[in-house]
Amino acid sequence: MATWHCPVCGLHYAFHSELDWHIREAHCLKRTAGLAGQLERRAVLDWNLLRQLQSADEGPSVSLLLWTTPAAVMTKSDAEQLHHLATVARERLAGELEGAARRHMNVRLDEALRAAEGSPTDHGIAVFVSPTETAVVPLPFAPRARAVVNHTFATRDLLDALQTFPMYRALVLRGPGFRILEGQAERLSEVLDWQVPNPSLHRARGSAWTTRQRRRAALAEADRAIGVRVAVLGRLPLIVVGRQHLLVEFRKRSPHAASIVGEVRAWGSMQSKASVAHLATPLIRAWREQHTAGYLDALAEADKKGAVVWGLEKVRHAVLGGKVERLWVERDYWSPAQGPDAGTRLRHSDGKDAHGLVPDVVDSLIEQAALAGAHVEMVERLSETEGHRIAAQLGQPLG
Repeated sequence: MATWHCPVCGLHYAFHSELDWHIREAHCLKRTAGLAGQLERRAVLDWNLLRQLQSADEGPSVSLLLWTTPAAVMTKSDAEQLHHLATVARERLAGELEGAARRHMNVRLDEALRAAEGSPTDHGIAVFVSPTETAVVPLPFAPRARAVVNHTFATRDLLDALQTFPMYRALVLRGPGFRILEGQAERLSEVLDWQVPNPSLHRARGSAWTTRQRRRAALAEADRAIGVRVAVLGRLPLIVVGRQHLLVEFRKRSPHAASIVGEVRAWGSMQSKASVAHLATPLIRAWREQHTAGYLDALAEADKKGAVVWGLEKVRHAVLGGKVERLWVERDYWSPAQGPDAGTRLRHSDGKDAHGLVPDVVDSLIEQAALAGAHVEMVERLSETEGHRIAAQLGQPLG
């Protein structure tokens, strides 16, 4: 299903009209032509965007990555640094494109830079431009600053951000009502605030509705609302906040209980958006660490069976041969190298420009493995053994 993204807070909406209402009511803005242009170019980081960028391979692809200062609009200093990276990319493009094709790429790059400069910034930013794709993606951490021109985009930092700061959904229960919030880390946006209609005293006396019935009606409506969000954005880890009896009843009755990764016993009516994020973040972090530990245990078991290869050279041959089921990479592992033809050894470089230079061979291996269907996991440390900073479990790609 196609979705529309808010360029201010990043929420997804299924319909244009819903997005217009959200921008007007939540941000007190009018959706102007300029804002519509930002909607086209400023993307929200999710798994669908990552897969879209990984599969884009038409013509030279420009990736600009930069650390930024969180602000409502990009600072002058950050804009200058971004333009410097763009200049480096243009110089590299000059050797690959001529005439109309080069002018077309320069125009698209200019448009992406304008969208980035006029948008809110987080701790980092990624700008992607190719003849067919353009995306400006805020990042929740500071990436390694670089300009990359290759046949594919450098999406390693997007994968790292999605794994380290996974998107999650928070449901705040408050008796006969609830709120749904979505986001990453400490940045949550409110999707829905719903309350069971409170009848007048006269109607209440003649009404068959009890407090329990109103509470159950709220829980049923919460289930329906979460189902709508799942249809738009997919299943996300779910944090539920509320009083004990509401948590128990929701887990008992809800078809979405399997998505729950943490619960917070608190008065839902007393929680602000910031306090919900503060309560949810450590639970999401613990859930993520548990997943990573499970992946590392699986790596150790596969290694005992001789199904794991270690080191850049062996991993590269496994990836090129389509034999990798899972790929593990240390988060800070980089290796600029020249990309030779298959079957030859890697020639490590000092990272300077050269004909046929692959800006980072680890980036390229991650892209190739992911496109082949392998699961890629970014971790802090794989092994204490020197040289064991990348590993591949052999087998059939998961697809």
